[in-house]
Amino acid sequence: MLIPKAAWTLVVPILASAAAVNKHTKLQECLTAEGIPGPANLTFTITPFNLRLPFTPVAVACGVKAGLKINPKSGGHSYAAHSLGGEDGHFMIDLKYWNSVVVDNTTYIATVGPAGRLGNIAQSLYAQGKRAFSHGTCPGVGVGGHVLHGGYGHASHSWGLALDALVEAQVVLADGSVVIASNTSNFDLFWALRGAGSSYGIVTQYKFETKPAIDQLINWDLKYVWTKAQARQVLDVFQAYANSTDLPREMSARLFIAASGVNFWGVYQGTQAQFDPIFNALLAKIPGTPQTSNIFSSDWIGSIKQWAFMDITMPLDYDIHENFYSKSMMTNWISAPELDKFTDYWYSVANSNTRDWYCIIDLHGGPTSAITAVPHDSTSYAHRNALWKFELYDRVANNVAYPAGGQNFLNGWVDTVKTTYPGTLGMYINYADPGLTKHEAHTEYWLDNYEKLSKIKTKYDPYQVFMNPQSVNS
Repeated sequence: MLIPKAAWTLVVPILASAAAVNKHTKLQECLTAEGIPGPANLTFTITPFNLRLPFTPVAVACGVKAGLKINPKSGGHSYAAHSLGGEDGHFMIDLKYWNSVVVDNTTYIATVGPAGRLGNIAQSLYAQGKRAFSHGTCPGVGVGGHVLHGGYGHASHSWGLALDALVEAQVVLADGSVVIASNTSNFDLFWALRGAGSSYGIVTQYKFETKPAIDQLINWDLKYVWTKAQARQVLDVFQAYANSTDLPREMSARLFIAASGVNFWGVYQGTQAQFDPIFNALLAKIPGTPQTSNIFSSDWIGSIKQWAFMDITMPLDYDIHENFYSKSMMTNWISAPELDKFTDYWYSVANSNTRDWYCIIDLHGGPTSAITAVPHDSTSYAHRNALWKFELYDRVANNVAYPAGGQNFLNGWVDTVKTTYPGTLGMYINYADPGLTKHEAHTEYWLDNYEKLSKIKTKYDPYQVFMNPQSVNS
């Protein structure tokens, strides 16, 4: 094995049944023999990002011998706590020390550890020759799970997903072997990793193709308060815009919907002179006058900071948690009746909800999107053709219980589209919903790619060593 023992973190289990105790005994004996240490702070290590879903994992590198299911933790930001197993009693491997970022000054390929957090990665790439690749702007997210399931960010319409920049991965398989997955080595595994990666092994090293960081960007944040009729008009405008060549590849944009109103956010890769006529033509189609308007230029890191809404330098021990339920939708064209129902629900049920909720609509695909430009079958990411990416989020304070039945709020909102949507409504696994059945998760996360993913899973992990309740072949 290429992996030093000191890099793994042992998490001690809390188990009850006789069978579980026997597995734990075998595990402890193996770990002791291998000299693998336990964590200094167990409670901190196993506290999930989503406090609504506390699970107790089991441990580290002897899990296969003990007959345990194994889950790597890179950033620990999974909405469904999948890095803890998504249920009690799994064997969790904490990779937090694997966070290096090194750029080759000849090829500009960046070698990145799986636990590198996005804010730190962005700054490190920029410091090593002003390099960058497209990824999310939440600075505490670990690159591991982020890239393996998509990796949408504020430059994705221009540059594609984080997984589109991935050129090679070093993977520990269930039999303990270490392999390289790329376009020229284990290509079927490489295809599967880029969209469903957590099901196949532990990626211990990523190599990304980087680009020169764009240092001429225009950022904007316009706050609107619309009537229901105006909001409905805006949805038509934005859907048509995403589906047209009027939206330049250099522009990424989103609507952030909350009870207080709607923020129209975005970033344009170019100069103010290039931006103004394009943006003004779009604003002419949007009803009303913004209550606030902030349009400003920045360099690459300045734009990352703008959309992070927090410090982008992350500590080794990331200690940010929320208490929430989330849903997603990946949609092609949404019909007028469905948009009517979506808007009616927004202005009745959603706006009467006093919890801290929001809905983000990203202009994801369309004819000018770099995401759509990548051939649909080149990776296992199944949503290349989705015009919009929705994230719906409903949270309460960390020190109170999320209300029983509270999930009905977002489920009902998604159902305004889902119940009459032609074909299968896609969902984004990086906003994992633990309320989905296995069949729903497999179908909606991976659509028509699931059958192929299942066959590859059987080849590389026939005994389901790497598993959570929604993983491939779970």
